Amino acid sequence: DWAEVEREAYRRSGNAAMLSDGGPLTKSEETGTPEGRITIVDPALGGTPEGVRGVRVSCHSFVKFAHAYTDAEGYYRMETSYASQPRYRLVFKNASGFAIGFNLILTPSSYSGLGKGEAAGMDLEVTPDSDRRLYSRCVVNNAGYDYYKGCLAEEPLIKTPPGNLRVWLFQGLSSGCSVMMQQGILVDRSKLGEWLGEFSVLLKVFLPDVTLGLNGWDSYADIYTMAIHEFAHTSHFMLAGRDYWENYVHFILRSFVSSGFVTYGVGTEEDHGYCEVGEMWAYYCESVFHRKRYGGEASFGMGYWFHPQIFLQLEDRGLNARRIFQVLGADVTDRTVLQKKLVSFYPEYKSAINQAFMRYN
Repeated sequence: DWAEVEREAYRRSGNAAMLSDGGPLTKSEETGTPEGRITIVDPALGGTPEGVRGVRVSCHSFVKFAHAYTDAEGYYRMETSYASQPRYRLVFKNASGFAIGFNLILTPSSYSGLGKGEAAGMDLEVTPDSDRRLYSRCVVNNAGYDYYKGCLAEEPLIKTPPGNLRVWLFQGLSSGCSVMMQQGILVDRSKLGEWLGEFSVLLKVFLPDVTLGLNGWDSYADIYTMAIHEFAHTSHFMLAGRDYWENYVHFILRSFVSSGFVTYGVGTEEDHGYCEVGEMWAYYCESVFHRKRYGGEASFGMGYWFHPQIFLQLEDRGLNARRIFQVLGADVTDRTVLQKKLVSFYPEYKSAINQAFMRYN
């Protein structure tokens, strides 16, 4: 009777108080397994809870550890039964492959403790009034899950981010960057230190791929679209390669530090074309995913010198994100090359492409 052996282990170790009751294990306790639903509320969508998608739910008691991933609706079910009330937590290592937070020895990512719950399972509804870290982690988790699924939804495919993507969230910073350091990008540590400030000491141990500064970004929609922007950059990295990305990241950091913290410069600096192409794509993806989730005609980055509205205009003419993405290889280092390559890939759209680039010349 392994269930009774487990109970005896609790008693002999002085942990009998952790048992759900003092008597023999009942049949329902023998066969029960923790299950439930983890949800989050986005007030902009009417307040109806939606699933926290692909997140890892872990629970443990004195002698048992178990985990399961939520499905697209936020439901999970463990494969282990418990005789006592286990402790629950959300571990932000998503089933899609990315992780939020530092990779420590005993934990693969950031986690939010939920406390003790019934052996039968725990439900959780995360709202804007919940712990700030918990809420923002869940929003970024859902943005990443949606982005990965969106990349693979139909042909032609958009390359998904690297399978071991590492995302850092900073509540005290207000900007983000896809530095891709865990993927081998070599970054000027002094400039990165000026950008991250006191947090730069973490670079001695941990290598981030994406950093998201959440200071001033409070709503689900704000955090979601910012995360989509950075996930879009990581797909571009997968197509353009490391050499391209080192030029892009170095430009971003140089501009941020040398031009009065104007992240993208003014469009005349050396290597500005890497930023031009990269930010056109990322802001365009923000708009695409925001419109899909919330409807309307919201557009992002329209006031910058690199004009992501070019891609929005091309989409209106029939060139969608999947087809645009295919041209963003290592050779596309400025808008002139981008325009020529779009025409070579899609000659039937030559007039529409030239008109869009001319309009925002």
